[in-house]
Amino acid sequence: MLASEPPPSRKLAYNPKSPRRLNGFSPPRQLISVTQTTTTTTQIPRSSSPVFHITPHRTGVNSSSGSVPLASPSTLPLPQPTLATKLDDESNRKPPFHLTSSPSLSESSSSSSSKTPMELLAESMKGRMLFAIPKKGRLNSKSLEMLEGADIKFTRSHRLDVCLVQNHPIALVFLPASDIPRFVAHGNVDMGITGQDTILESRTQDAVTEVLKLGFGGCKLQVQVPERGPIQSIDQLAGKRVVSSYTTLARDYFKRLDERLGLVGNGEEGSATRVEYVGGSVEAACALGLADGIVDLVESGETMRAAGLHAIETVMTTEAVLIKSTNVKHPDLVPLIKKITSRIAGFVASNKYVICQYNIPRELLPIVTKITPGRRAPTISSIEDDGWVAVSAMVEKKNVANVMDQLVEAGAEDTFIVALQNCRVETRLGLSEPPPAEA
Repeated sequence: MLASEPPPSRKLAYNPKSPRRLNGFSPPRQLISVTQTTTTTTQIPRSSSPVFHITPHRTGVNSSSGSVPLASPSTLPLPQPTLATKLDDESNRKPPFHLTSSPSLSESSSSSSSKTPMELLAESMKGRMLFAIPKKGRLNSKSLEMLEGADIKFTRSHRLDVCLVQNHPIALVFLPASDIPRFVAHGNVDMGITGQDTILESRTQDAVTEVLKLGFGGCKLQVQVPERGPIQSIDQLAGKRVVSSYTTLARDYFKRLDERLGLVGNGEEGSATRVEYVGGSVEAACALGLADGIVDLVESGETMRAAGLHAIETVMTTEAVLIKSTNVKHPDLVPLIKKITSRIAGFVASNKYVICQYNIPRELLPIVTKITPGRRAPTISSIEDDGWVAVSAMVEKKNVANVMDQLVEAGAEDTFIVALQNCRVETRLGLSEPPPAEA
C-alpha cells in the first residue's frame, strides 16, 4: 500500500444504548465519529502521532470531514456551526436535570452520617417518656404481650436496646429486670416493669411507687435444703452456710432469725448465718458442698425437685409490677403516664375477668347477686318475660366453672361466658381493686 493512499478506516460510532455515561448524563446529541489512519511507509513523519479524520455529523445532517494531525491539540480546527447546530447547541447546553446540593444540607448529612445508631436514637428520645422493659428472662415475653394488648406499637432493631413507639411519644428501653428499679428511682426512666423482689433487693422501695400489679411473673422466694440432708427446719439452718442470688433479702431474713435465736459473731460455734452470693445455678451449691441451704426464686419447683431440694420456708411472694418514680422528674409527662397506666390496667383486667350473663327470676336476685357480685355491682336488665331479669357481672376467670355451677343450682338459666379482649376498669392510679362500698 502506498503512503499517499489512506488505508481503510475503522469508525468508532456512539451507541445510544451504551451504559457508559458521565455522571449520569448522556453525551450531547452532536456526535463525533473518529477515523484512525496509520502510515505504512518506512519514512516515519516527524510527529509519530497517528492521524485522525474527525467527522462531526448529526442524524439527517450532511457535514464535511477533514484530516487533522493531533500532535498539537490547539491547532485542531473546529467545525463551522450552522444555524441548526447553534439552535441544537443552545438546547443541549444544559443537561436534562441538575444535581445541586445545599451547603447546609450536605453538612447536616455528613454530620448525621458520622453518628452511631445509638446517638441518633438518643436525639430522638428527647421529649419522650422512657419506659423500661425487662430485657430477657421470665418477664420479657409477658411484658411484650402486655404492650401489644395496650396498643403500644414498636419495632425493635437487632441488637439495639432502645426503640421508639410509633403511636405514642414513648421510647422503650430494654434493661435487665434487676437494674430497672435503680433507673426508675433515680429518674433516668419514667416507668418500668420489674418484680417486687428486685425492688426490695435493690433497696429502692422508698424511691419508686408500685402503680399496678400485672398478674404475671408470680413466684416465691424460698429457703431450700436437701431432702435427705440432716437439716430439715429453718432453725437448724440458722448459723450455717447459705448461698443466694438475692443476698440482700436473704441476709435481712437470716439476721432476724439469728437475733431471735441469739446467734451472733463469726465463729464456728453459735455464729450467725453466713450468706454468700452465687450468680447462677444456685440449686447445685448444696450438692457441690458449697452451702447447707439456698435462697432462690421458685415458680413451679421442678428445678429444685430435680436437684433433690425442698422448701422449708418462704421468705416472700412476688410478681411483676408496674412502677414509676416517687419524685417525678418530668411533670409534663404525667398525663401520658396516667394514660398508659390506664391502658395496661385494662389489659390486665381483661386477662383476669370474664363477663358472666344469665337469666333469673326476679325473686331469686338476692341469692344470685351474692354468687356474682361483680367488681362493683352486677348489671340487672328487665326482659320481655314477666318476672324474669337478665344479669351481667364480671367474674374472675379462675372461678368461672364453680360460679356457673352455683348459678344453675340457684335457678339461673341461659348462663354463658363472654371473654374480654380489653377494657377500662381502674378509676384511680395505684388501685388494683375498687374501694369498698360504704355501708
